[in-house]
Amino acid sequence: MTRLTIAAALAAGMPIFAANAQEAPSFAPQVPSAEETASAGTTGSEEETNASEGVEFRIGRDNGSDTAVDPTTTASVATEAAPRSAPRVEPRLKATARKRTVGLPDTAPTVAPAPRGAAGNYDTIIARYASTYGVPVSLAHAVIRVESNYRAGAKGSAGEIGLMQIKPATARMMGYSGSAKGLYDPDTNVRYGMKYLAMAHELGGGDTCGTILRYNAGHAARRMNPVSAAYCSKVKRHLAGG
Repeated sequence: MTRLTIAAALAAGMPIFAANAQEAPSFAPQVPSAEETASAGTTGSEEETNASEGVEFRIGRDNGSDTAVDPTTTASVATEAAPRSAPRVEPRLKATARKRTVGLPDTAPTVAPAPRGAAGNYDTIIARYASTYGVPVSLAHAVIRVESNYRAGAKGSAGEIGLMQIKPATARMMGYSGSAKGLYDPDTNVRYGMKYLAMAHELGGGDTCGTILRYNAGHAARRMNPVSAAYCSKVKRHLAGG
């Protein structure tokens, strides 16, 4: 009798235990699925990458643009770091700047001292062509002394050549057909230079400064300029024996 009572009690309690077992929360660890594992791995790598790259550099903020740029380039870094209103620096001007006269040299011709006896080396050539073209020999010597100081190899800053510092283009106007190098020859140089001086002498009416003006500034010159005036003063000094 006692055994039957216990058996009946156990049989009656089994459904209740089973029901409670279904309602109890599960404490077993959850194993993530393959998709969840892959998704978690991707997110983690992106977070690590962003952390290693640091702050994102951007330009064009002032105009509303938000275009990303490469922070490793010099241009992008400089653009981001530059202040919005950099102080303006005015260029400093040299107080020693000189005003230059357009088309004219700063001073009359200045040449190095002539070698001893240089004038005598060319006396014959100068006298011959001065006589041929009707130029006073003393004036011819004075001009050559101012122009080159009897240095046949002299060359001016504007391309003037030789004893009389004649330009190749001017020599060709006088009939020369050779090369520029050929004007270093004393005979050739004096021949065409003296011809040009003779025309200047004629156009100047035989006046010393009128001649020098046209020889220095061109045959078409009519008005004396400071450079030609200084040139004429030197010529007059040489004519006077200075």
